[in-house]
Amino acid sequence: MNAHKISVKFYVEDDSRVAQHEFVPVFHSWIQNHSVPEHMLVDVADYAHVHNGPGTLLVAHEANFYADRLDGRLGLTYSRKHAAPGSFLDGLRQAVTAALEACVRLEDDARLAGKVKFGTGEMTIRIPDRLLAPNTPQTYQEVRGDIETLAADLYGAGNFDVEHILSEKLPFEVRIIASSSLPDVSSLLNRLGFATA
Repeated sequence: MNAHKISVKFYVEDDSRVAQHEFVPVFHSWIQNHSVPEHMLVDVADYAHVHNGPGTLLVAHEANFYADRLDGRLGLTYSRKHAAPGSFLDGLRQAVTAALEACVRLEDDARLAGKVKFGTGEMTIRIPDRLLAPNTPQTYQEVRGDIETLAADLYGAGNFDVEHILSEKLPFEVRIIASSSLPDVSSLLNRLGFATA
């Protein structure tokens, strides 16, 4: 399968410790400080008033970053607007790397004062393109090998399950659940870096 727009989400372990509006100044500072390499950051929008909505949105030319509750759980979503260069697996690695780097930035931000910690044992991957990647078993078979390769890079072969979330109402989605969590998101990022070096 060719590269696609890809969306990746990691989940906050305890979302009772942070209020949605606290992400707004953090995302604004990312724009001011050019904190995201290879991304032209443009604006921040606050949708915290929308129940299970997009939350706090950081708009970039290449992708959007969300501190969202779209699936009912607070997390960081990186959503690529245009396909990244290379294969589908290359695009997956780029999106997961960008998401993990954003998670590390949030965890390390003094304004959040340790309120945000991301779990390392679960992630969701979506392809938000119903035309090119309908949410069907056929699409899953096309991308399954690349998704399992990525998961093995992160968690080790045989240490994870991949669940395809079949739904006519939702774009293509899979959930990767590890047999055991790693200590922190930096560990996942390091593993992915070693795998692609």
